[in-house]
Amino acid sequence: MFRRGAHAPFAVRWYGITSLFGHLRHFIASAIASEQVDSRDWMRPDPPLELLGRLVRVLGGREGAPTLVEAMGRPVWIDFVADTGDDRDVSAAVGRIVFREYEVKAADGASRTLPRGEVLLMGGDTAYPVATSEEIYARLIAPWNEALRELRPEGGAPSTSLTQSQPDLREKSRRVLLGIPGNHDWYDGLDGFARMFRRSAEPVGEADVEPPRPKKRRRPRGLKIRLRSKEGRKTGFVARQLHLDEVGGLLGILLNLSRSVRAFVRGVGVTRRKRLVLTGYEPVQESSYWTLPLAPHLDVWGVDRQLGRLDFRQRSYFRARRRAAPDARIVFVAPDPAIAFGERYENGARMLQSCRLAMDKDRVFYLCGDMHHYERRPLGDSLHLIAGGGGAFLHGTRISASPSGPAAHAYPNGAMTRALVAQVPVKLMLGEGGFLVHAGLALIASIELGASEQGARAATVTTTLISIGLVVLMYMIAGYHRAHARLVAMIALLYGVGLGVAPTLLRSALPRAIPALASDGAVMLVYAFGGALVFGLFLATMATLGLEHEQAFTVLAHPGFKHFVRMCVHPDGKIEAWAIGKDDTLAPGDPALIDEFTWE
Repeated sequence: MFRRGAHAPFAVRWYGITSLFGHLRHFIASAIASEQVDSRDWMRPDPPLELLGRLVRVLGGREGAPTLVEAMGRPVWIDFVADTGDDRDVSAAVGRIVFREYEVKAADGASRTLPRGEVLLMGGDTAYPVATSEEIYARLIAPWNEALRELRPEGGAPSTSLTQSQPDLREKSRRVLLGIPGNHDWYDGLDGFARMFRRSAEPVGEADVEPPRPKKRRRPRGLKIRLRSKEGRKTGFVARQLHLDEVGGLLGILLNLSRSVRAFVRGVGVTRRKRLVLTGYEPVQESSYWTLPLAPHLDVWGVDRQLGRLDFRQRSYFRARRRAAPDARIVFVAPDPAIAFGERYENGARMLQSCRLAMDKDRVFYLCGDMHHYERRPLGDSLHLIAGGGGAFLHGTRISASPSGPAAHAYPNGAMTRALVAQVPVKLMLGEGGFLVHAGLALIASIELGASEQGARAATVTTTLISIGLVVLMYMIAGYHRAHARLVAMIALLYGVGLGVAPTLLRSALPRAIPALASDGAVMLVYAFGGALVFGLFLATMATLGLEHEQAFTVLAHPGFKHFVRMCVHPDGKIEAWAIGKDDTLAPGDPALIDEFTWE
């Protein structure tokens, strides 16, 4: 049993009321993007050496050096984390994992210390469901700053073994924050993203950092911990079971709407947070995309596809850098994978093409999140790495055989993913992910039952139209970016038609089987919950057959298998990396070493 957060904001229910806010902002943002209103048109992307100079000034290296490693005169440590800012308690736990140093055993048995990264590189989707400044603050900045304060011990020598992780106590004035936006950042037009990642026009003061919570009256240590843990978890469990988070989310949406309407009528702006400051980290970038000379013949490219493709200015920017350094190996930091669940993923593949790169010809370390799991896949001299375990709900890895062959390492593995997928139908029926599906199915039943009162012809036409609509909807859910169109269409036809005719069949069968359920209201209720079970079976079928993996896991909003990647960049350009994570993030115990690899 994996633990969920006990303090608001809780994880987003993707089949609930609050997710409507995210879906609505998605539609609005997509409509704006289709009108070619693009914030990137107004950006001034950083020349590589100018961005390098800002990093060097923050980290205290030698200015004027051609690369970051040469400026520091030693290896540089980088932490990569993506898809953050969902459940508040899970975010805090992820922060406690990231902001530590670790000790691992080398192949020869010697100990190796992995210090906290001097650069924190974030791979998009900073907060959910929409990365507004308020959501980023509540779901990421506040819990991470709290974790940073907790990792400042009053004294004592720490143990630094991986099984007993401890804070990095070495004195550092500042570290660097770099990031790229994902689609959830673009739903807010990059406003929240810019308040966190764009370099400040003036020095950041203490007033910009969230103040610590006031200390409570001191109690005996054991009693204090026991009461806080028990009461908080009990309260959070009750709130989740009663869907009070959904009620609060709906009220929040209405209050924000009211505030926006009042501001519009009065002709004033809506007040937002000035800056989103992560304690000890300084943002240095001027735009949402950038290049950084990391080591001799090694660049890092951060790309931004907005909600579609790379714009013309960005393509020109990266192509110019490629002409300037044609032999450089490239760490390609992207908001989407180029290979997802063992198959070509169009969003990422198009980004590589736009930059005139190919993983089979160029030496590319493709680094991304978006899929909320860990997967390492070597491709000749290139490497494709997905590490989207920064706090958002879990996407399991592939269950069926992959057309590209098995990944070198996947977390969670196929067996665990299969066990989680088996829970989807019942979880969806019980409303774990929200009740939007139930409400939609109840509406369908009411329409069909109402049409049956108008005669057989009206009932037949209505049922046929609803069945066609359900088939199309299921195909769009499962087949919009996969190559198995015919098989997806056949399965969608089976489930869609079954759900379409079910209300009529239930109205005929229920009174005979259970006379107490003879009313239309009872039919609607049974259809709503039974139909949710069937829809869950459809999602589980898609995942099991390897046709669509993402949607099934939105039902579970699973809080486990969180991770990040710590990298050491050597003077010769070699990259050593360690993936560190934890299965049950909120359970007692320490993080573990998930994977380690080298790329050169």
